[in-house]
Amino acid sequence: MGLQRRVKKIRYRRRQVSRAVFSRFRDQFLDAQFPGDREAVRHFRKDLKRLSANFSHLFFFQYSLWSRYRFHRHIYRSVILTGAHDHTLKEVMRASRDGVLFYFPNHQAHIDSMVISRVAQMLRVPQPMFIAWNTLARRRSSYLMPLVNSCLLDRQIMDTRFQPSDPFRTTRNYRAGYTRLFNEYLKYMLSAGVDTLIYPEGGRSYSGRTGEPRIRRVFKSALQAQDSMKGSGEIYIVPVSLSFTLIPEASRLIRSCHEGAFLPPSSLFHDMQHGDDRYAAFRPRYQTTTNFPMIRHFAEKGTPIFCVVGDPISLLPGNATLEGCFDAVLKNLKILPHHFVARLILSDSGRDAKRWTTDGTETLMEPARTMRHLIPAAHMDEAFFDEGGLRDILAIGLEFFQCEGAVTREGNIRDPLLLEYYTQKCIYP
Repeated sequence: MGLQRRVKKIRYRRRQVSRAVFSRFRDQFLDAQFPGDREAVRHFRKDLKRLSANFSHLFFFQYSLWSRYRFHRHIYRSVILTGAHDHTLKEVMRASRDGVLFYFPNHQAHIDSMVISRVAQMLRVPQPMFIAWNTLARRRSSYLMPLVNSCLLDRQIMDTRFQPSDPFRTTRNYRAGYTRLFNEYLKYMLSAGVDTLIYPEGGRSYSGRTGEPRIRRVFKSALQAQDSMKGSGEIYIVPVSLSFTLIPEASRLIRSCHEGAFLPPSSLFHDMQHGDDRYAAFRPRYQTTTNFPMIRHFAEKGTPIFCVVGDPISLLPGNATLEGCFDAVLKNLKILPHHFVARLILSDSGRDAKRWTTDGTETLMEPARTMRHLIPAAHMDEAFFDEGGLRDILAIGLEFFQCEGAVTREGNIRDPLLLEYYTQKCIYP
């Protein structure tokens, strides 16, 4: 098997980085806010150890191969990578070689990180350090995640819905210190040329609707890191628009949304393996007649994952904004056939159940023609505006929900919440 040469290599020494970051943190915060406090020093050193990525090259090389050929091969095979423009993918490779990439994907499911990992492989750029909550490091993940380049934030400190078990770490001053420590680490890694991944929304969408950007402090740290480079390097925001056919935890997310409950992960690696198993077991039989690219992807892959990479946005001029970068993500999201069909079914209010059967596709054409004018055309594929393409879209959407068990072959709705979840994909902030 031939391996393609990566566009750059990352030189990283964890202990050396930790010493440099903690020394700067001590000078700028610790000595002033916790003078002579050995307990604070001990706690913050532990926090930095948990924050700092390991970058085990051997493990990640092996893991990427295992993912491709064994663990997550069904997810990998579903990824369809395109650039927003003809030159975009080459520009991303150049940006990684000459500077550092800061991936900005919309967050849909726990398999998002595996999709970005696959994108990095396809572009031959280094695997990014991904920033996530430490609640993902459970079960098998508790000993696997420290071996890969993950920066795990302590949710008990950063998320007000959680409370640390140690009362010393519940104080406002300690929370401010932890935030400062993370910011120092992030700035150091970006300045060192380490490609990084973070989800602008801060978490998965429970309702299915794309959220709004919330990582203002992290974005500010990225701008500060760019300023500290003083022209020696450049940070590029890479907007990534992910449009999934199948979101493995969709049913649990929308139910948690209605119950107002928090849905913790069983573990990151467990959820990714569960996601791959779902992709392997999901075998719809789409009956299509047209050859539009999107229709063809569904016919060939069954559960395509559309990944559109936007043009890199440089932070060097200093005029980039969090909202502007996230808008670049929103504009390349796709409305997929089952998103459209879910909205069509729910808007029908149950007047004619036979419309929802595959045999009744023709009876849905007229309401579908009306519906497509109520949705932003920029997010719709050309197949939506062709009569044959629209029939295929209806057939794909109905078959998807019948395979998911949300709609029966007789046209009865069995899972309206799942339909509601996918309907939200037609709505943007």
